[in-house]
Amino acid sequence: MSVFTRAGTTVLFTIGPFDATLQGVDFAGQTLVRLLAISTAIGLFGLTTEPRSFVLDLERRGLSPRFAFVALATLEAVPAMVERASVIASAQRARGLDTEGSIRARLRGLLPLVGPVILSSLTEVEERSLALEVRAFGKPGRRQLLWRIPDSGAQLAVRSLLMLALVAAIAGRLTGTFPALP
Repeated sequence: MSVFTRAGTTVLFTIGPFDATLQGVDFAGQTLVRLLAISTAIGLFGLTTEPRSFVLDLERRGLSPRFAFVALATLEAVPAMVERASVIASAQRARGLDTEGSIRARLRGLLPLVGPVILSSLTEVEERSLALEVRAFGKPGRRQLLWRIPDSGAQLAVRSLLMLALVAAIAGRLTGTFPALP
């Protein structure tokens, strides 16, 4: 869309009433690169980090247990729902539901999956809230965490170097020695 909607002086080609400008192509390219960088970072984080360890370490560093639980539930929600949907789809196929073939057959087979997936998700939320209540999740005061994530010397060194680089980049940006990104 940016190729055709971004104003510019150099017209590359025209499609109907829309002009594709060089400035629009440049802006679209920059936007695509940013989106690729963000999605790659999120994907890499998701593939390399176990959610429970990440959230537990955040809580150990002082994050509120409620916020940690919300973060963990968010990180685990999509994989759990996908797994639940595949189990329900397998059960529906075993009962004779046609979920393969043409697009129309797939859409027709999707409707019987939605209800059980939503109901099982609500059931899981209820079970999880009961389990939290039994474990005194709402108890005031600081929790005592019994499990610590092992941290090697190399991990500590890399984390320290990255923090120093971040501080240097922020200081360089504030003093004007580090150039602004376009």
